[in-house]
Amino acid sequence: MIPGGEVTLRPWEPADTAFVFDSCQDADVQRWTRVPTPYTALHAATFIERHARPQPEEDGAFFAITRTDTGEVLGSMSFNHIDWAFAAAEAGYWVARDARGQGVATSALVSLVEWGRRELRLVEVRLRVLAGNLASQRVAERAGFAASGIDRSDGDELLAFVRRLDG
Repeated sequence: MIPGGEVTLRPWEPADTAFVFDSCQDADVQRWTRVPTPYTALHAATFIERHARPQPEEDGAFFAITRTDTGEVLGSMSFNHIDWAFAAAEAGYWVARDARGQGVATSALVSLVEWGRRELRLVEVRLRVLAGNLASQRVAERAGFAASGIDRSDGDELLAFVRRLDG
């Protein structure tokens, strides 16, 4: 568990499968993230099966964002990739439609980054956000990330953000 004020990050649980499936049906989650489209019940079950364990994993760390007072699941926050040799990670997140616009993603991202610095000894966290995703860009900026360039890989224009943790 990673406390973060009004939100808490916790490992995924088998009971979260329906939430993941339902949330990943949302057109905005499909548009702004790299979830498979169409997103099937098997995708959700496989995701939960893979990540319902203590974190971090060998090459990442995957958490459910929950409301601290009720335990309600609100979204996903992760280090999609951790490069242990360089003490760096790439973060990713999505928030269910009903929880957007409440500061959930920002609070969860700040908590994840601080946990990464403290527990994993990370010195850098990166994000890549699709150019049109203004809400996600604002989350990155509010969480202390600085724009660092444009990545045009995979045919998409992604804005790169970075946060150094060692200075």
